[in-house]
Amino acid sequence: MGIASLTPAPRKSLVAFVEDELSRALIEGRLEPGTRLVTKELADTLGMSITPVREALVRFAASGILTAEPAQSFRVPTLGREQTLEISEIRKAVEGLAAAKAALRISPAEIGEMEALLQRYLAAKSNSDPHLALTLNKEFRFTLYKAAAMPNLLAVIETLWLKAGPGFNYLYQREQGAVTEHENYGDLLNALRRRQPDAARTAIEHAIDDGARSVLAAICAQDGASSAA
Repeated sequence: MGIASLTPAPRKSLVAFVEDELSRALIEGRLEPGTRLVTKELADTLGMSITPVREALVRFAASGILTAEPAQSFRVPTLGREQTLEISEIRKAVEGLAAAKAALRISPAEIGEMEALLQRYLAAKSNSDPHLALTLNKEFRFTLYKAAAMPNLLAVIETLWLKAGPGFNYLYQREQGAVTEHENYGDLLNALRRRQPDAARTAIEHAIDDGARSVLAAICAQDGASSAA
């Protein structure tokens, strides 16, 4: 899908708009690892001048979310094994904390919203619609994290997803029989209904571990194919 799937800008802070669009694209896995972002091309796609686009891209590069390249271009990083493992460990700590807090604070309406999102997510996976599946997975998880009512923690989680999000594309490039989102998410919902913070934390940690294993398997397969070539 790439940058063509981004939305034209409304009448608001243009830099903030570009950051919001890129954030959604990264978190939802719509920008794959290695994607090159050329400032002028992105500005043309969004229907705006180069200046706000360049400023947003520079901010992302300064945060380590993108890498700067010559000729006014930037690239979505391709994470290696060690980086993937490190980010996963950090995510388990902070997302596990958010899940535990949410178990004590989440409302029945929010649990119902998560149940509906889970059904739509599993249907998208069954229908081989990876981008919709990634979007719904993000909505499911962030409904949980927002229920923790800890805005600073939420901001940390969002930054980690900006770095990890492009790698989520690997989850749907091959058969993922080892990934058991329905089981992990079923355990999570049961923990939320019963107000069990430790069980909620464990379910999220398992989900992150399963995803990391699948991403690492895909990275190893790609590295092997590159070596063979």
